[in-house]
Amino acid sequence: MKRIKAMVCSLLLAGSSSAFAAESPRDYATGMTLETSSSSPWYRVALPREVYQHSAWPDLRDVRVFNQQGERVPFTLMTKSTPPAVADSVVLRLFPLAASPITTTDARAPQTIRLKAANGVEINLQGDEAKSVGQSYLLTLPDSREASLHLTQLRLDWAASSTSWQGNASVYASRDLSHWQRVQENAPLMDLSRDGERLKMNTVAAELTLSPKGRRYLLLVLDPQTPMPELKGVMAVAQPQEPLTERIQLPAAVANATSTEAIWQWDQPQPLSALSITLMEEGVLPVDIAWRSDEKSEWHPLAKSVLYNVNDQAQEAFPLSANVVEAIRITTVDAHLPQTLPRVSGEREVKVLVFNAQGKGPYMLAWGNKAAENVALRLNQLIPESLPASKNIETLPWAQPLETIKLGGDTRLQAVSAGEQQKLWVAIAVWAVLIVGVGALLMVALRIWREARR
Repeated sequence: MKRIKAMVCSLLLAGSSSAFAAESPRDYATGMTLETSSSSPWYRVALPREVYQHSAWPDLRDVRVFNQQGERVPFTLMTKSTPPAVADSVVLRLFPLAASPITTTDARAPQTIRLKAANGVEINLQGDEAKSVGQSYLLTLPDSREASLHLTQLRLDWAASSTSWQGNASVYASRDLSHWQRVQENAPLMDLSRDGERLKMNTVAAELTLSPKGRRYLLLVLDPQTPMPELKGVMAVAQPQEPLTERIQLPAAVANATSTEAIWQWDQPQPLSALSITLMEEGVLPVDIAWRSDEKSEWHPLAKSVLYNVNDQAQEAFPLSANVVEAIRITTVDAHLPQTLPRVSGEREVKVLVFNAQGKGPYMLAWGNKAAENVALRLNQLIPESLPASKNIETLPWAQPLETIKLGGDTRLQAVSAGEQQKLWVAIAVWAVLIVGVGALLMVALRIWREARR
């Protein structure tokens, strides 16, 4: 029994010593040397794209900085963020227009269409514009509006229809109702219904400034080939202020594709704030988009939408609430994927690492260790609050990442954490006790059997 106890203790001690050994750069898959051009107790590091793409953890808990002696130095990870900007939305005044051609005896005169509202306002369109006039509406800022509106899109609201339809819309802007400038041409609109599901595309990109003292009139002209339901209202969505939170684009690679469905994957799961999908060819593509967090998890619906690339205009990015995404799936709706598949990329927040320059340089940035735990400090643990540097991190000098260095290799991406190592050693010790105990019982039984035969 004493031998068994001694064996168990030795196994546990071996596991404990391996689990709590000090970290070194070789514990991480990859590293980059850092160049520090000036003397400072603290430095900032803008994490390279490779760190986000190949970190073993979505929250970057396996990022480290080591000095020349291979010792880990204190650091913190920071995100520059502000509350999300809210777009200024304004409901525009809406006037339906009745169209009638203007006849002339001059054969050289351009074709002219007169558009007239119930309040007596008249608009004349000539040339190519007059050839493709369907339902038309005059849009204006509210009379009470005094400030300018930096418009990015028009959001249309039409009456519900029992049948599916799709068409195009063009937008013109004017100061005086006489001279019109085209803002958008043949923007796609649609309202599709199938099996109780509804796919609606009701926004038109229109980037311009509306002002009570400048361009205050918009003309919305619909495709005459496909009449749409009655338009009930139009909302102008203003351009929001740019958020201070910086994001980095991380492209995904095609993992599997058929004529109607394709899957894109990232090397490591990513906490994405938005998803960008770009059609490489001109066209419109109704789709159903889903995402998953890992290969074994189920697919979660993201959006039923329309991808488009028309006149250098494309749909906006699809927002995500920092969901950890390993792959996305795009399934077409009554359509086939184009020959050149769309380009997919995710957006995640940019992190800035601040480290304390302990020991001698050069310093090394390292990442890629599944066994790593979160050891990043809070800012007030790294820089005393009484020092000016804690109030303005922007004044700290940058440490520039240089060449990439292979350290422990890709096997570190599947390393076992210290806690899991300890559990593994305990399991081994228990099995060892059981095996030795069974062996001891067999020996006792064998001895009793031999004595009985005598």
